[in-house]
Amino acid sequence: MSTIATAQVIHGLSAVAVDHLLVGCYWPSIAQVLLAQGFSWPALADLVAMDGDDDSALEVKLKELHDQVDRDLDTAPRLEPWNVVAGIYGRAWRMDLIDPTSAMWRMDSLWWQVRDLDDDEENDGIRLIWAGMGVKEQDDGELPWQAVDRLGVEVLTEADLLLPPRALDHSLCKAIRDALEANGY
Repeated sequence: MSTIATAQVIHGLSAVAVDHLLVGCYWPSIAQVLLAQGFSWPALADLVAMDGDDDSALEVKLKELHDQVDRDLDTAPRLEPWNVVAGIYGRAWRMDLIDPTSAMWRMDSLWWQVRDLDDDEENDGIRLIWAGMGVKEQDDGELPWQAVDRLGVEVLTEADLLLPPRALDHSLCKAIRDALEANGY
């Protein structure tokens, strides 16, 4: 794993967490994996110690984590948060944590989060979430599952490229994927 690349992903993910995409009660498991991998942002230990019942305290700690990671990134580029979210699906698929059809259904759920955002053609993450929704809409029983899978693989292959190559190992990707799934995404 690359320390900077992982920090870029956590920075982007914590930015959308503040918008309730990934609610705080699921961050302790992500923080636990990060601590085990040697990351030392002070907010991580606080998040691990939290039980998930106090949303306001979790939101404060997530904001602290975001700010701590931002300082650590210094002059390194920041990843666009929606690129990170879409990229997680691509990486999780590549790591065999989700199948293409399930990923399209989950991306369809994400569409409800991005549908009112500016249609920024420069934002590949939002564009791919829309594409995932489009693939899911074709999964109506008319197409064979292989065709839906093939279309999903096209979306996920592109989504995987939104994250730096060594940004996530299997355990961190799984923790993030599990947290997104627990949130309905």
